[in-house]
Amino acid sequence: MVIAAPIVAVLSFALLYGVLQPTHRGPTATYWNRGREAVLPKLHRLASRLRVGYAAYELQDREYAGRIDAPVEDVDRLLAAYGFERMPLSAWKTLPDGRSEAGSWARRDGPLADRQLHVMLFQTGDGATDCYVHDEYNAFHPRYAAKHYHGIDYSPRGGHRQLHGLIGEYLYEPAVGPTNDTEQQNCEEN
Repeated sequence: MVIAAPIVAVLSFALLYGVLQPTHRGPTATYWNRGREAVLPKLHRLASRLRVGYAAYELQDREYAGRIDAPVEDVDRLLAAYGFERMPLSAWKTLPDGRSEAGSWARRDGPLADRQLHVMLFQTGDGATDCYVHDEYNAFHPRYAAKHYHGIDYSPRGGHRQLHGLIGEYLYEPAVGPTNDTEQQNCEEN
């Protein structure tokens, strides 16, 4: 993946910033997530069989930044208002409770900045949004694409600090923790 990552970065950058309009990076561009959900898990299975990399993975609890008491669509708009853009060049993320991401956003100082703040959104059973975050190398920068892919200098703690500095007033830590509330409720009933 050391060779492929910069090539994918250049092609993705050219498409997203050179060909497509900026609206393709904003809150109305929900098709990216549907496309990623349709393609990346299958690509991941193939890559795993061939032992050539990954296209999906399960997030760790240490990336949990908090919950926003609003649906994903509202959080999409909130993140866009704070300078985040859709992040189509991202592996498909899931949680240990089985939820798949509902949105992937990144904030950078510029399209080719060295680093990015990456936020992944997960819908809860009660209509709120769980936010997971990390600071990492910019996936679109050809010089850092391989480091991004291999998780070099990836920092959930740095991501938490940055995200709380930006939208901390909206984030809170739920009493139960980052779980699918419907699943939690079913467990409590049984």
